Amino acid sequence: GTVFTNVAGSWTQPRATCPVNKAQPAAFWVGIDGFSASDHTVEQVGTDSDCTKAIHKKGGGPSYYAWYEMYPLPAVFLSSSSYPVAPGDAINAKVSVSATTFTLTLSDGAKWHFSTNQISGTHPLDSSAEWITEAPTSCQGSKCKVAPLGDFGSIAITGASANGQAISGHGFTDNQITMTTKNSKIVKARTSALTAGGTAFSVSWLHN
Repeated sequence: GTVFTNVAGSWTQPRATCPVNKAQPAAFWVGIDGFSASDHTVEQVGTDSDCTKAIHKKGGGPSYYAWYEMYPLPAVFLSSSSYPVAPGDAINAKVSVSATTFTLTLSDGAKWHFSTNQISGTHPLDSSAEWITEAPTSCQGSKCKVAPLGDFGSIAITGASANGQAISGHGFTDNQITMTTKNSKIVKARTSALTAGGTAFSVSWLHN
């Protein structure tokens, strides 16, 4: 029943531990919408710590970058030369909305600041706020597949707020999500309980 006008959170960019020549991404983001089955948009901004596969024998390995997405439109990847991301960087992310205009903001300590205004043409519901660590889904046509989750170790989300308030204690219903395989037999990433007065939690990698 809550209408969300902004969501914010911070994290330290995790270091990817990569197997040889395997693609395993891990994405970290904040966003609005997408939790309800009837909500088909997500307005999100964040970073990745990916393991990449070698192309033409030029070598794979860790890759770090920033991006935003107005789903169902494809993600927009920020220039790594203008907006470089490295392990240990202090990332701050925020999404806010006024009418159908979303402002997606990302900063990397004192290194750089990025902000963009995007107009949604799909009448978003603004019905949920998210702080997510996940393996992204890639689609070819109507066929979609969840990628193997890259080993990011652990990540602490801090300063988490929705509508300028802590996640818990303000009438919000919060959902603590654990990522598993489709049959729920293997836990890929486990989310902790809320701490710091409902403004922080951590996610630990367990399996790709």
